[in-house]
Amino acid sequence: MNVELACFVSPHGFGHATRTIALLQAVQHRLPSLKATIFTTVPPALFHNAGFDFVHHRLCTDVGLVQHDAFTEDRGQTRARLAELLPFDPALLQRTAELCRSCRLIICDISCLGIEVGRVAGISSVLVENFTWDWIYAQMGPNSGLEPYVELLADSYAKADFRIQTDPVCTPVACDLQCGPIARRKTMSAESVRAAVSAGQRQLVLVSMGGVALGLPFLGDLEKYGGYFFIIAGQSRQGPAADNVLLLGPHSSLAHPDLINAADLLVCKSGYSTIAECQQTDTPLCCVARDQFAESKVVERYVSEVMNGTVIDEDCFFSGGWLADLEQMIACRRYPLPVNGADQAAGFILSII
Repeated sequence: MNVELACFVSPHGFGHATRTIALLQAVQHRLPSLKATIFTTVPPALFHNAGFDFVHHRLCTDVGLVQHDAFTEDRGQTRARLAELLPFDPALLQRTAELCRSCRLIICDISCLGIEVGRVAGISSVLVENFTWDWIYAQMGPNSGLEPYVELLADSYAKADFRIQTDPVCTPVACDLQCGPIARRKTMSAESVRAAVSAGQRQLVLVSMGGVALGLPFLGDLEKYGGYFFIIAGQSRQGPAADNVLLLGPHSSLAHPDLINAADLLVCKSGYSTIAECQQTDTPLCCVARDQFAESKVVERYVSEVMNGTVIDEDCFFSGGWLADLEQMIACRRYPLPVNGADQAAGFILSII
C-alpha cells in the first residue's frame, strides 16, 4: 500500500526533526512504500540515509525560541519572528495545502502550521509533543512580551485531530496516546564505533550539546585525563584536538544514537532527543541543567528519577568541574527501556490510516 505522510517540523534545534525521523522509520518498517513530504527549515541532509523516500520543502513552519547557543535564548528576536509568522497568512495555508493533497495524514512536531494546513486541505492532523510553545511562552512570566501568542497557539493546537504525548511529558493533557521516548534506532555495534574513532581501551565520554557548536573552556584540560577518550559532537570543525579528544562536525558519518550506545558516559544538555536516544541504551549520563528553559526542569527530573543519571549546573559544566567525577558518574549504571516510543506511536498512526 502506497502511503504518503506530510510532516511539519519545528526548526527549533534538531530534536523535533530527529523525533520525526524516528517515527517515520518506525512507520516505514511496517509500510515499506512510505513516502514523506517534509516541511521545515532543518537542512535536508539530516533526513538523508533515514531509509524512507522524502521530498523536502524549505518552509518556516515555526519559531519556537530563537537561541544564540544551546544555553542562551533571545526573547527580542523571538518576538520579532513570531510577529512575522503569526497569524498565518491564508495564502500560505492555501499554497501549502495544495502540496499536501496526496497525503493521507499530517504529522506535526510541534508546528501549528501543519494543523492549520490540515484544516484547509481537509486532511487529519496528528500533534506529536512532549511540550507545546503556548506552554513554554506561558512559563516565561507576564512580562516576556510573548503573552499575545499563548492563546493564539493554544487555540491552534486544540484543532489537531489526534494528539500523541511522549515521555517525559511537560504538561499531561487528554490525548489519544501517551508513549515512551521516541528515538532513532542504533545501527552500529559499540565495538564498530569504538574502532572507527580509535578509542582503544580507553573509556569513551561523549559530550553532545544538540548539534550546535559551543565554546568549551575546559577543552584544553581534557588531555590530563589520558584514561578517557572524549568525543565532542556538533562542532564547527572535525578532527583530533588532542591525542584523546576528537571533534565531530554536524555531518559526521557516525550516527548520534550509535555514538551514545558506544559511550561509557554521555554528557549532554537537558534536551529531549539526546535523552530519548540514551533511553534505548545502558549508557550512564550526566545532564547539564538549563535554568532558562521551562522544559528542562521536567527533563532533568526524568534523568534523575527514571534514568539514574547525574544532573549538574552550567557553571560545573563549563568550568570542567564535572571531570573530577567521571569515575563516579560512569558507575551509575542504568537499563534501557524495553520499548521504543517510536513503535508505539507508529502503531497508533497505522490504526488511523
